[in-house]
Amino acid sequence: MRNVEGECAWRSDEDGWGALRSDDVASEVFAHFANLSMAGFHRLRPGDRVRFDVEPYPPGQDGYFFRAHDVTPF
Repeated sequence: MRNVEGECAWRSDEDGWGALRSDDVASEVFAHFANLSMAGFHRLRPGDRVRFDVEPYPPGQDGYFFRAHDVTPF
């Protein structure tokens, strides 16, 4: 895993997941709400800046081939 900076591409509070993007990753990154490191209700809005650990996920999940961990807004 490596740590990168990026932003929230989109997020569904209803579904509990969304996607992040970073210039350091080849495509958008799947991000589940459980992987957000923040107090209170876990909410991100498109354009919010974040740091996150990213790992390749070759089997894919909902069309994403990278997963985010320890997502922290800044």
